[in-house]
Amino acid sequence: MDTKVSVIIPSLDGNRGGNLEKLKEQLKRQSLQPLEIIVVTGISPNGKARNEGAVKACGEYLVFIDDDVSLGNEKVIENLVKPFKETNNIGMTGPSQLIPEGSSWFQMISSKQIPRSSFPVQDRLIDSDMVTHTCLCMSANLFKEIGMENPNIVSGTDPDLRYRVRNAGYRICVVPDTWAYHPMPDYFTTLMSKAFARGQNSAEVRINSPDMIFELGEGYNMDFIPKRNLFFRFLRMCYRTILCLFSGKFIAMSYMLSYSAGNILHTIRRNLIH
Repeated sequence: MDTKVSVIIPSLDGNRGGNLEKLKEQLKRQSLQPLEIIVVTGISPNGKARNEGAVKACGEYLVFIDDDVSLGNEKVIENLVKPFKETNNIGMTGPSQLIPEGSSWFQMISSKQIPRSSFPVQDRLIDSDMVTHTCLCMSANLFKEIGMENPNIVSGTDPDLRYRVRNAGYRICVVPDTWAYHPMPDYFTTLMSKAFARGQNSAEVRINSPDMIFELGEGYNMDFIPKRNLFFRFLRMCYRTILCLFSGKFIAMSYMLSYSAGNILHTIRRNLIH
């Protein structure tokens, strides 16, 4: 396959606990070799870093990968690019997402309880909202045509990019027989801190850019609903929290409570400032 692919990896410290070098070695063993691997360091938020990489890239296709990710096999890049050659109207592709082998019992349980933490390997191309910046591929031309990433938001870059790709008339698909490993936080306190920070970031986006609040779908070949009003989202969060309580999913319940606390406290803080 004579295809030029640029891999772009945003990495704040250029190391990520040693995982970045492992990822680069995995990329060198891919059946479809990247034309270049661009690591963008010291730039935040990640959307801005990805734009910096895309401006420098020479490839026909861009593959964005987070620096804490590991690739599932040696055909990930090849499989991500393949649908663009074989199927019309493909705008973005991604692998299934698994947690790494050897994860702790806490990480395994968390991945089963926290939505969007994992997604099973597929045997066919499916339309899905589970294409994320964990690892995704799209043409360089389309990325630039839709305005690249929003460089200002910390939270919501995934649904924002998916929304604009679909709005341009393209499909977003998880590809078959392809996966990447994305780790869960090691400890309960780390997971709760992450949830709290996500709640804060979501509140910041809602206050500054309310038009940037999009749905996070989880299904297969689903009817994609881009937006829900705030009241609906509040009631859904309450319902899901109560459901987790009665079903014994205490990690998920704690996650949602921490997320809500971060969101509410940040909203109160911003209102007091202004």
